[in-house]
Amino acid sequence: MADPGDHENRQKARPVVSIMVALFTGSGIFLQQLSTDEPASTARWIMLVFGSVVGGLGGLFAAGLFDELLAWSGSGWKALREWARLRYVLAVAAACLLALALGFTVPRGIDAARRWLRGCEQPAAVRVLTSTEQLTAVRQLADADPAATARRYHGCPSADLYVYGARPADVHEAVASGWTNDALRRIGPRPDVWLPDSSLDLTLTQDAAVRFAVTVPVAERRTIGHSPVVLGVPAANVPEELAARRRELTWQQLWREATQRGWDVVRPDPSVSTPGVLATAALYTGLSADAAGARAVEQRIERSLDTGGFPLGTSAQLLCHKLTADPRRAAVIADEQAVVRFNQGLGGCGLGPQAPAPEQALVAFYPKDTVSEDRLFLRLGWDGTGTATTAAAKDFGAWLGGAEGKRTMLRSALRPPPLFDVTDPLTEQLAAQAGGAFDRRPPARETIDGSLRRYAQARRPGRILLALDASGSMQTAVDRAGTTRFQLASRGVARALELMSGRDEFGLRIFPADGGGGGARQLVPLGRADAPVGGVPRRQAAVDALAAVRPVGGTPLYPTIADGVRDVTANPDERIASLVVLTDGNDTSGREPSEVDALIRGKGARVFVVAIGEASCGALALQQLTTHTGGACYDAGPDSVDDVLVDLFGLLWGGDAGDG
Repeated sequence: MADPGDHENRQKARPVVSIMVALFTGSGIFLQQLSTDEPASTARWIMLVFGSVVGGLGGLFAAGLFDELLAWSGSGWKALREWARLRYVLAVAAACLLALALGFTVPRGIDAARRWLRGCEQPAAVRVLTSTEQLTAVRQLADADPAATARRYHGCPSADLYVYGARPADVHEAVASGWTNDALRRIGPRPDVWLPDSSLDLTLTQDAAVRFAVTVPVAERRTIGHSPVVLGVPAANVPEELAARRRELTWQQLWREATQRGWDVVRPDPSVSTPGVLATAALYTGLSADAAGARAVEQRIERSLDTGGFPLGTSAQLLCHKLTADPRRAAVIADEQAVVRFNQGLGGCGLGPQAPAPEQALVAFYPKDTVSEDRLFLRLGWDGTGTATTAAAKDFGAWLGGAEGKRTMLRSALRPPPLFDVTDPLTEQLAAQAGGAFDRRPPARETIDGSLRRYAQARRPGRILLALDASGSMQTAVDRAGTTRFQLASRGVARALELMSGRDEFGLRIFPADGGGGGARQLVPLGRADAPVGGVPRRQAAVDALAAVRPVGGTPLYPTIADGVRDVTANPDERIASLVVLTDGNDTSGREPSEVDALIRGKGARVFVVAIGEASCGALALQQLTTHTGGACYDAGPDSVDDVLVDLFGLLWGGDAGDG
């Protein structure tokens, strides 16, 4: 028979045992969660505490205190006033508070001790891809994020952001194809985050993915900012009465003002710039331009590009040239962010912060019917992405969507999403305007497609003279199969010639002319792409002629450039005249580059140099000979010669391949 005293003791101990069970159950749940990670938000803290309390109550019921609770409820206020019961309640509350305090401080203490002993753990690497046009601004964002995450994670940043850029068309193809080895070679590693210029980039990528039977792996998408397309006019050219109306004009009215006032107007090239595509659509739509109207627009822009010696490229390239070589003359169509950053001296021109003089700063005109870039944050969920990288990429996106990230985007001259105050630098001080309503969406896809078709028909055809280095060093092998530099270059030329339209002109020569190391020898004369050479199609004639060349001799580079510019401009017309030189070495003619520079500058031909082997665009002479003519110099390795030539010729040819 059970001892009545023992039963009485067990009954007295039941509340104590129940309290201990509740304490240990709730604390166990709480500490188990904190051992994996600290809750990332207030809502998650509330969920954790609530879950722990529920778990503790479950322990109470399991320990048999349920009947006691019923008894306490039945006894009413009198039972609650009993000191014994009150002591139990106070004990439970104190124990829960102690568990909360320990759960919050112990992990932090352990982390602090670990950081003191071993330093911060290596942050997860997150690869952030953007366009070359936005590279400088995105790097500004990326530089601010580690400091923000370090504040959230006890002084240790959670992510190491690697930011890199590529041409939009290359990114579309790379993401759409699933990031093949070719994309890895051309652009770099597979991105974890993609920050495109516009949702148009994502649309074009998804369309391209259909060809590859690939689904674009967008795991997270959010709009992080907007930037309207504007016309930036040098302040010296803007009278006060016109400045007061810079938000009242349409594109048609603004274009008429530019014509009447004699402003040159330049625009990013749509083949390499998403802002250039949007600007073209805005212009054509605003001017109601048919085929003839589009041609008139392009002729005006082409004359302005040639007159100012502007490169064919992005808004960043146009603005950098304007800063150094065309301070007051031309107006530039670009997005608001690019114009404001130009006025701040943050254009990323490799010159350090260098703001224009007040009269050279660009006054932004906001046509009432303009369009806008909607900047996106896209987290890409590729197979095989690590957990730490995914978490760090999510953190970056959450930061961009938060108040601190929005303030940082505003400092980079990007308008955050609605309901966020727009202040400095988008103010009158930098010739911008914080207020104003504009369509935050890019044009409809049908509008974009129609504008690009008219642009392809309206753009001027090209006249390209290609001079290929055939010196002895071009016999150097570039791979184990024995492929020589000259053979590699010849393959690239053959690919590039496939892009010619019937309206383009092309000629080919090699240098030196012979083993003596002097002059140049013509292989294919300048002529229309659709005109045969000796009964053979021009492209095939070029391929056949290159196959018969045996490189030998020196490198008369400078005479070849001088003679090439003279010949390609001998019969000027509407075509864009260009000399493209591919070389692997330094000049051996002894001619002074300054003499050649004087001969070719202002002659109406753009000079482009593709440097391989020992040749380098780091040489000051090559930089000056190309940039002074509105051309450029490109360094290329054995695995990129094809791509450089294809990209360059695609920029210079006019119309669609095969057009007659």
